[in-house]
Amino acid sequence: MANVAEDLRARLSDLSGARCDAYAFMGSAFLSPPTEQTFRAVGNEEFRAGAAELFGMKALELLQQYANPTEQAAELRRQAHQEFMNLFKVPGGQYITPYQSVFCDALEVSGKRLKGLLMGQSAINVQKWYRLAAVEISDEYKDLPDHIGLELNFLAHVCTKEQEFSRNGDQARLTRAWEIERDFLSAHVVSWAEQLRDKLYDKSQHAFFRAVADLLVEFSKRDLATLERVVGLSRAKPLPDYEAIV
Repeated sequence: MANVAEDLRARLSDLSGARCDAYAFMGSAFLSPPTEQTFRAVGNEEFRAGAAELFGMKALELLQQYANPTEQAAELRRQAHQEFMNLFKVPGGQYITPYQSVFCDALEVSGKRLKGLLMGQSAINVQKWYRLAAVEISDEYKDLPDHIGLELNFLAHVCTKEQEFSRNGDQARLTRAWEIERDFLSAHVVSWAEQLRDKLYDKSQHAFFRAVADLLVEFSKRDLATLERVVGLSRAKPLPDYEAIV
């Protein structure tokens, strides 16, 4: 039994770089229009190797069509840029508000529970998680803290710290990083990822963003399950109650 537990820890540690790349890729897809660099990353051999294991070949092949140096791929990339603007930047028929508060929080007003409000308790809570891992949001960033892209970037950041702790042989901090990832995933990503995916499917027919939404749901659920196998079941608390890791 001890050997099984050690093997699981070693396997999770080996995947930390690929997991970091996965969260960073998904985070960027929700935060800014895809660029040539985005699609070059999808075509990168190292990314493909990690993504094939983490995402599965079907999803990877769908993304690969955007990395091809062809006129068709160039047109797909142009369309993806415009679709991002329609979905996440320009208020209109396709517009989506990708904030946890909108999907998860409610406010009681005159005896009625109102949902869909910005800057709810979820936005306040995630900031405490960001401070726990010394994550600073750039002054240039004008969006709200519970944007799905920021939540995914936070997980990428903790995966980076995880790699540092693993290299230094700091098992206590490595375990704490995994616990943070597990509990943040449970309370602040998995808790609303499917709702966001369903909303995106309703608003967009675009293959790239549908693929990213599918990856978000499947990968976050799978990663949470793996972390729970290694460090125990999540307490699913919306606020952290550990000491900071830096």
